[in-house]
Amino acid sequence: MSGSESPESSELVSAIQDQVEEWSTSSNDALHISLYRGDNVVSDFGPACTYPIFGEEEVVFGYRGLDMSLSLAAHNLRPHMDISWTEQFPQLGDIKASDIRGALDDFIPQSAFATKSRAEALADPNATNFTPPGTLLHTYTHEGRKYEIWKATLSEDGAREIMENTQILVPMFIEGGTIIALDEPWVADRWTLFTLYQVDKRLANTSPYTFVGFSTSYRVFTLPDRREPAENDLALLQHNESDMDAVLRRWNSKTANEDTHLLKSPLELPSRERISQFLIIPTHQGEGHGARLYDTVFKSLISPDNVCELTVEDPNEAFDDMRDTCDLTWLRKNNDDFASLAIKTKIDSAKLKATENIPVDDIVSGDAKARIKKTSKIMPRQLGRLIEMQTYSKIPKLNRSASRISRKEKSTNEMDRAYYLWRLYVKQRLYISNRDVLAQLDREERAERLDATIENIQVDYDRLLELADKRAHFIDSEVGSHNGATKRKKKVVVESDEDEDDAEAGDVAPTSSRKKKRRTA
Repeated sequence: MSGSESPESSELVSAIQDQVEEWSTSSNDALHISLYRGDNVVSDFGPACTYPIFGEEEVVFGYRGLDMSLSLAAHNLRPHMDISWTEQFPQLGDIKASDIRGALDDFIPQSAFATKSRAEALADPNATNFTPPGTLLHTYTHEGRKYEIWKATLSEDGAREIMENTQILVPMFIEGGTIIALDEPWVADRWTLFTLYQVDKRLANTSPYTFVGFSTSYRVFTLPDRREPAENDLALLQHNESDMDAVLRRWNSKTANEDTHLLKSPLELPSRERISQFLIIPTHQGEGHGARLYDTVFKSLISPDNVCELTVEDPNEAFDDMRDTCDLTWLRKNNDDFASLAIKTKIDSAKLKATENIPVDDIVSGDAKARIKKTSKIMPRQLGRLIEMQTYSKIPKLNRSASRISRKEKSTNEMDRAYYLWRLYVKQRLYISNRDVLAQLDREERAERLDATIENIQVDYDRLLELADKRAHFIDSEVGSHNGATKRKKKVVVESDEDEDDAEAGDVAPTSSRKKKRRTA
């Protein structure tokens, strides 16, 4: 039969497809994760995704009754992996069952397969005396239960083991996340681990600590300014970060004649901190623990004088929402410059001509913005959006309508003028961020595109401001804060988070989408 398959061929293809489906199992459904305290399961959940391990289709072929059980000790996350099935596909030529152990080898440590007995693998005679590594940063209660947040460098006892064990969860819950390599010189010293535990010291013969979540941060050295280096900075520009002691010697030699003290450790060099991974396990999501952990991490990371900026690696939408509301609440409470920000409505009309650049530092005080950036250490793009939200919140809802600004800056209503100038302020940021796209449009279409984007930004800011108000109201209560699970509406002008120097994702909750939707506001 020319040009088409024969009935026999079609039936064979259909039969093969049926066989493939019959012997295929969803790896998401087959993998189960349990936290054990002694012999008792205290948390039980499945992965958000398994495609980094088993491929894009998230399917394991060749088994019936497949069960992959990952057991973790609740206090130190020591792992045990058990793989079982009721029937395995008999190999036919090159067609054979998936190599499950081989797929897991790069993600689950060999120690997890060392013994067939879960009880033996997770046994810890010192569990009752276990204390999380590092320093206790914060304690709080939620629904009558006590929680503690700890911070540790990897040189502290027990920190490296827990850090390595938390990495087991990264590919299953953090979109685009990769397991941290800790063996390169100086790399381990630049990582910090934050752990969140539920604590019940009434328990007998077991650890009182049950793992709830974690975050990691990475110290990025920022010396010197690579865009405009001074002549005596050139040697530092060529430094090898595997030999940070040599960099420290160069730095101290460079500053020896300046009125400054000599640094004792490379970790005292000018730096940025980068939140790399962030996870609350599914059984504790939606209860405000993510916001509690983020607040503690934020305050800890910005406290050193030599840290100039805090960034986040490739945040997903849930993390974006939590970060926005937490940052906004913190700035309102702790930064007088930020709390008092408002649109200045008396602007020289000459500066508002179409031929002039939008006077953003006149509309919102440039001096105040500089002070806020210096004290908060929030990276510029994130801070810019927070400033937009804060100034927007000062404009009454009645005045937040384009229909009220027909006279633009000449309106007799001060709040109508404020709203018009706020739109100009945001448009300047949008145009700069999307210059290449907008430059291809004619003037009228460009204006329409920007206006449509402004409308969508307002919808998003209304939602985030409402969440921030709820968070502020409940910040000291057991209720905790909401982390904003509402999905965003599609935006017209698309921006990127590329300027955050991002690589891995930080999740508050599992996301259903494989590809991160870029923030557009």
